[in-house]
Amino acid sequence: MANIQARSPYIIEVDEVGQTGSKIEIFLWNGSGAAPASPTYTLSKLAPSLTNTANYYNIAPYVREYIDNTVNPNVYNTVGQTDYDSYTNVRIKRYELTLSGYNLLDTVDYYGWNGFGYYEQGTNPNNDKYFLDQKTYYYWYDPSAVLSTDIYKRAGFLTLQVPIGGSIRYTNLVTGAIINAGFGTGTFQDIYRVRPTWYADGNKLEVLSSVSAVLATYYFRPVNECRYDVITVDFINKYGAWQREFMFKASYDSLDVKTNTYQLMQSSLMNYSTAEGNFKEFNVNGRQTIKVNTGSVNEDFKENLTQMSLSERILLNGYPVTMKTRSFDRVKVINKKDINYTIEFEMAYETINNII
Repeated sequence: MANIQARSPYIIEVDEVGQTGSKIEIFLWNGSGAAPASPTYTLSKLAPSLTNTANYYNIAPYVREYIDNTVNPNVYNTVGQTDYDSYTNVRIKRYELTLSGYNLLDTVDYYGWNGFGYYEQGTNPNNDKYFLDQKTYYYWYDPSAVLSTDIYKRAGFLTLQVPIGGSIRYTNLVTGAIINAGFGTGTFQDIYRVRPTWYADGNKLEVLSSVSAVLATYYFRPVNECRYDVITVDFINKYGAWQREFMFKASYDSLDVKTNTYQLMQSSLMNYSTAEGNFKEFNVNGRQTIKVNTGSVNEDFKENLTQMSLSERILLNGYPVTMKTRSFDRVKVINKKDINYTIEFEMAYETINNII
């Protein structure tokens, strides 16, 4: 089944010879259960004319309502079902309208994700079954880390659509040791990027078919940063899945305080206290910003940064942020040998708790 990237339009076309109109029924549900008995939404249109009969429906806004990327599972030593709120099941029934009424044309099932396609990909892009670009990634290796509790020192995980009868193969990048692992039950799985006992070495991760053909390949390499405080960034990437990156070099915190003032009426016009002041502040609160540096990165890191900047859900060491750096040069190594990006984030909440 195709994956719908619901941040881009997903167009359903109904164009049958002689139709006077059409409708589609949209069924949406989370979890592994059956589809609801009644459609979640029903959309209908009349044909523009007898010679121009095509109807088009953009179902993406309806699909997005059933996707919630609130929880990052932070998988590090298990292979398990992807959180059901991270995607939704979609069933589309298409009908043509004729003089005799509505006739069912077909029923098609999809999966909906909070991802997007690029303009260059055209209409209804399908971003593959492996929800991370295939290339090399670098993670923070801290020899003193206790991965069971130091959740932001974990290498992250890969979300994918399980190949029928497939498996996972890990290859140690230092010793060459190979370990195979299987998938659990469920259509989508979160699998750890690096075996917990291989954090010092790193590994190659391969997704294999039922006949051991390689379907996807990733490399995960450790970086031992002993000087700076490493910042862990989790975000929803273009596939609609969680992706983890690390900012290895210097970071800077700042606080921007905003307030309103009014002119204060003195307690006594004839004999007021000079300690009262003539102005008073109210609604005093602040927003923290954090400026980070990636350290030296490969040229292809610009794609990671592009997806991060376009993401609507970003966590910095587990706290929600928005990205203040909205423009950056997509540097080519031919122009600059040592590529480092400086990125500024703003916390997505005020410093003083004002939640009511």
